[in-house]
Amino acid sequence: MRKFEFAASSLAGLAAVLLLCAWPGAAAPTGAQPANSFSGPEYLHWSLPAGSAKYGAIDGKHLWQYVNEQAAIADRYRDNGHPQFWGRIAGTPGDIEDAQWLQNKYRQIGLTDTRIQTVNYFAPQWSAQSWNVTVTAGGKTTPLSSAQPSYASPATDGKELDLQIAYVGLGSEADFAGRDVRGKAVLFVKAQPSYQAGPADILKRAEDHGAVAIFSTDTRGGNYNAQSYRAYTNVPTFDLGTKDGETIRDLIGNAPASDPPHIKIRLDANWLPNQKSYLVWGTLPGQTDETIYVIAHRDGWFDAAGDNASGVASMLGLAEYFAKLPKNQRRRTIIFIGMDGHHNIKPGGFGREWLVANRDKFFSKTALMINAEHPAEVLSHGGAAGATDTAIPLEWYAGGPSRQQLEKIAADAFHEFGIPVWTQPSERPPGGDLGRFYWFVPGVVAQSNDFVNMHTAADTPSNVPWTGLEAATRAYAKIIDGVNRLPLKDLQKPADADPNAPASPQGYLSLANCGAWVNDSSNSCVQ
Repeated sequence: MRKFEFAASSLAGLAAVLLLCAWPGAAAPTGAQPANSFSGPEYLHWSLPAGSAKYGAIDGKHLWQYVNEQAAIADRYRDNGHPQFWGRIAGTPGDIEDAQWLQNKYRQIGLTDTRIQTVNYFAPQWSAQSWNVTVTAGGKTTPLSSAQPSYASPATDGKELDLQIAYVGLGSEADFAGRDVRGKAVLFVKAQPSYQAGPADILKRAEDHGAVAIFSTDTRGGNYNAQSYRAYTNVPTFDLGTKDGETIRDLIGNAPASDPPHIKIRLDANWLPNQKSYLVWGTLPGQTDETIYVIAHRDGWFDAAGDNASGVASMLGLAEYFAKLPKNQRRRTIIFIGMDGHHNIKPGGFGREWLVANRDKFFSKTALMINAEHPAEVLSHGGAAGATDTAIPLEWYAGGPSRQQLEKIAADAFHEFGIPVWTQPSERPPGGDLGRFYWFVPGVVAQSNDFVNMHTAADTPSNVPWTGLEAATRAYAKIIDGVNRLPLKDLQKPADADPNAPASPQGYLSLANCGAWVNDSSNSCVQ
């Protein structure tokens, strides 16, 4: 039976109680922490199992500092004139600083062929300069500080909209029945927290009923800014924190019919052409020209600690671990890529699309791709009311049912290091960046796509448990060791059809006229 220990020995006597109780006093999000500073609960920590002592070289507290350093990059971008729309956003000065930071880490570790590859974003990128949203009822005006426009939301063209606002519950057709929302703003509650402004059918329904602005909220608690992906709406669309959503709902419920609440909206945003981002490469030579890739996207909203500073930290932990081994103990060459990102507009994910287009060049002898994406985020309870003493269970994928050896290697490694995972691997294509590669390479990922702070200003380093970061990185190292005992023929399979070919309704890049860009990603393309 596996053993576990608490990270702080002074709490050992409380172990039996803490296993049953959630940690009640998690600190409020505060952004990047001072060096060597940790906040949050004392996390549940699994001891190293017999026979795995070598993986003890991977230290979670050390890796956590990488999370903290990346959050500080985002904070500097915010404090340098971007107080509302901020993070490590592709195409911004924060992105450049982050790419340089990662290349420097590679060099300190001792990787070879370290380089920063420019990726031309030939589709314009949306950028919000500023916005202001207030609600007025009974002669009192209240600012809605949590209001965050969905990515690519239409702007108000320099005007301030003054609209009556209507509450439409969960946004179903029944909720709209009997309500006249034409020319008004509407507020609906998402059935569960999401990094989308709302289900597409609800957003379309609101517009079909004549709404000229849309607000969505949720019941996660707190009042955090949340940046959603593109909503594909034709009217200004905003996410609201729980408290601000409740404020509007209650004002509507208590207002006399002759004086309904009004909401004022101003959003200044535009589309920026000629943007670019970067793939950051580093190589650890092995004994053969067969390859293993470790990728992690660098971009994210706000501090983006879990999504995805934690993944980049895990990637660096793997680079450090294997760089300390003699070359004759590394069967395959390991290539590390800090990806440009995928939070930008679709068509998007430019860097990964470039890699997919060049798959014959890079992946013909690839035994494994590990996608280090959101591998460690604290498990919350009661929405945003607090945190527990462990990491959130992870959805995982390991090559699919045609690679049973790889699935077993991955499952055994996750269990060995005490990573809470779904009982079965994902049956659907993996989310995140591996979703563009899994159909032609053996891929592994363990990630949370539903942690409560995802894409919010609460995704700070204090919500990344160093224990979970350590366990995930140790498991990935063991998976690499296990894969290196298998011949390439047991891992590679005939490629499936590209699930996101140009005709895909998801709007991925069509590269029909992009030969120059495929050859050199700094070139342009005509879409």
